[in-house]
Amino acid sequence: MNVQKLVTTVAAVAAGFAANKLLAAGWKAVTGHEPPTGDPDDGELSIGELVVFAAVSGAVVAFARTFATRGAAKWMDSGNKPAIEKD
Repeated sequence: MNVQKLVTTVAAVAAGFAANKLLAAGWKAVTGHEPPTGDPDDGELSIGELVVFAAVSGAVVAFARTFATRGAAKWMDSGNKPAIEKD
């Protein structure tokens, strides 16, 4: 079992989730309404708003996941490995 792969995957998933929550809160603070959900019955959204949200969301989540994955890999390589990996 590759512990480093497991740790980096968990870190990436957690970072993506946290980034989505933070982005939703920021979107609501800036625009005053809930972020787009992809619901086709939501007629209040303009195509421009949807495109901007998708671009910002993709960039923020990708950055957070990359940062978390690199940080977890660096932590694992630093020698502070969990007990199951130590020799």
